[in-house]
Amino acid sequence: MSDIHVIVSRQVKRWELERRAFEEAREEEKKALERPADVKPVVTISRQRGCRGKDLAKLLAHELDYGFFDRDIVDYIARHMGIRSELVESLDEKDRSELELWINSLLSKRVFDHDEYIRALGEAVKTTALQGGVVILGRGANFLLADTAAYHVRLTAPLPVRVDNLCQFEGMSESQAREEIKKVDRERSGFVYRYFKKSIEDPLAYDLTINIAKSTLDGTIKIIRSALRARGWPLELTGGDKRRKSD
Repeated sequence: MSDIHVIVSRQVKRWELERRAFEEAREEEKKALERPADVKPVVTISRQRGCRGKDLAKLLAHELDYGFFDRDIVDYIARHMGIRSELVESLDEKDRSELELWINSLLSKRVFDHDEYIRALGEAVKTTALQGGVVILGRGANFLLADTAAYHVRLTAPLPVRVDNLCQFEGMSESQAREEIKKVDRERSGFVYRYFKKSIEDPLAYDLTINIAKSTLDGTIKIIRSALRARGWPLELTGGDKRRKSD
């Protein structure tokens, strides 16, 4: 058998395994929307630009010893749908025009519309959440998992604080930071409204909203962990204090 046939055969087998895994996950999701008490929680993090949301989510996942999903979800969709990740990124958390979408589709040699994207995104997020013990950043995950026991967190801060964070941690000038915040917040808001017909700022879409100007990253993590325990998840499922253990 030629090398190319070996490669194709291996790929087909992988696709078949993925298809079976998704079918099994769908069946499991149908059986129960609420997570069992012995399964680690799922935490979704929504954030305004400049709130250091990615730093917080990664640190939270590390502290809890959970999986962390951000760009990985986009890349997974790209692999599963057989398209370039650049095209997925052109849709991800952005409100692009249909003309631009059509042009990008032509460049990728495949039509991949908004409905197909949100179905694939929902499938990826829900399948991931079924396992428990994950922190999911952005992607409207709180709306996709609204009918589950996932815990939804929103990070906010006054504009000057967010501008300062972008200047301090991402090396932007003040004018660049203000433009970046305006642009990204608008794109994220448009993404949520387009797909879910919801306001990203709706307080009822979240279990906990934290003003990060009032707390450090470590302090914010302690708030989230305390909230998870107050919701009913025990210490063994929400992680101990690793730094305290190492003392």
